[in-house]
Amino acid sequence: MKKVKLFGLLLITLVFNACEFNKSVNKDLTTGAYSRGDGIGCDEIKIQINGKIENRNKFIYGEKLNIIFNNISGLTKENGNVFPGLSMFIIKNKIDTVLQHQDLLSKMENGIDLSPLQLQANFITALTNKNNEKYQVYIKIWDKKGKGTFQYELPFSVKKSELLKINASNIDYTNIYLWDKTQKMVVINKEVSVKSTLMLILEGLNGLEIVDNKVYPSLSINITDQKGNQILSNPNILEQYKNEGVNYRAFKNGQIPVTITFTSGQINNPCQIKASLTDLNSERRIDITGELEIK
Repeated sequence: MKKVKLFGLLLITLVFNACEFNKSVNKDLTTGAYSRGDGIGCDEIKIQINGKIENRNKFIYGEKLNIIFNNISGLTKENGNVFPGLSMFIIKNKIDTVLQHQDLLSKMENGIDLSPLQLQANFITALTNKNNEKYQVYIKIWDKKGKGTFQYELPFSVKKSELLKINASNIDYTNIYLWDKTQKMVVINKEVSVKSTLMLILEGLNGLEIVDNKVYPSLSINITDQKGNQILSNPNILEQYKNEGVNYRAFKNGQIPVTITFTSGQINNPCQIKASLTDLNSERRIDITGELEIK
């Protein structure tokens, strides 16, 4: 009789363990990241920032973030292929959805035959950061041929880059940053390639004096090397609007891109970049300075 009871207990334990297969809950104490698997397992999750693996959740405006899920298991196989779904949402201050992808793998209708299976979700942290906004990225992996799911959440914040120093006098702006058009990413570090095409971008400018629903901006830019040699100089990129002005709403809701290219030759680093946006009808202005290493 005792043997029968022991066998029954063993059978119940085995059934219980089978039901728990690929169920997991994990939390990273460093980043606050949370993951939960139900039928789908993942051996490792890595955060890649601008191509480098790091474990942090405080990002600089414009950094490229890639979340990597390694060795995913538990997906139903059909003819050797698996059929995962992958969604990603970013929520600001627990209320506003600022980015949403219902299924990043929607075009893979024939499935995936990779083993081990790695999935990735990426975005650029070009998000507002003026009011200490808090963000949360939600990623879900699911089995399109079964019921398994795997969910991942990462809380994060964004701070402005310290590459450019901006001094604004009675003019508001949403963002001012350097964009590497060649690399397709915001410039975070002062080292840039001589082969890259850069763009100084000014967004959401507001505060210039309005005359007949128009504003009259001027924008100058100068880049010089350590010995004072001029690499780029333009006293007013917006010269064409000097007399006619710009529609106020179009100016406020748009952006001003300034293209910067370099020519091969001797450059004495570091180089100084100076730009000034001024109001032709008042003393209001924004001064932008920074340092670049052109290599």
